[in-house]
Amino acid sequence: MTQQAIEVLLRQKIGLEAVSIGVNSLNRVVRHRMESCKVADIDAYYQLLQTSPQELEQLIEIAIVPETWFFRDREPFVFLSNYVISEWLLNHPGKILRVLSAPCSTGEEPYSIAIALLEAGLSPKNFTIDAVDISQKSLHLAKRAVYRQNSFRGNDFAFRERYFTQIKDEYHLCNSVKQFVNFIHGNLLDPYFLIDRLPYDVIFCRNVLIYF
Repeated sequence: MTQQAIEVLLRQKIGLEAVSIGVNSLNRVVRHRMESCKVADIDAYYQLLQTSPQELEQLIEIAIVPETWFFRDREPFVFLSNYVISEWLLNHPGKILRVLSAPCSTGEEPYSIAIALLEAGLSPKNFTIDAVDISQKSLHLAKRAVYRQNSFRGNDFAFRERYFTQIKDEYHLCNSVKQFVNFIHGNLLDPYFLIDRLPYDVIFCRNVLIYF
């Protein structure tokens, strides 16, 4: 019963449905954290989760799946580019396009958005990108903006030649793209989530919906 209680707790805190990552996978994650905490009894671990925000954060860190890559499912980025060219630039001259990427994971999505907007002809001073994730570890990697081959999939790597510098087996994103993304630690289920921000014109959230 306590395993189910932990599943309910994660659903309440971050919207995660256990079946989306596999109940057995979640069970292994819980057991791993119990061993790390030297807690043998699952009831005691459940009580720890309720009293220790730090341990809950550690559990969330390994329960979530930070699977992403540049221009993942390219169609949304094509749509964004077409929208900017055919509608935004014509109907909103001089205005700022506000884009949200949530969750942003290790940064591939918001950086892809920045590249798509630049290549669509939008001036850097006319767009802003906020990128949110619940994982501090993922945000640290996103801000670093250094990637390996697994972050690039498909056949079109022309953008990589333009915006990255290869150093051995790593690809370092150029500062001219990094500067356009503002990374924020946050929880989509927080009732005060981004309450102090202006409304967004475009929201990328497709990659989180499969876990709800």
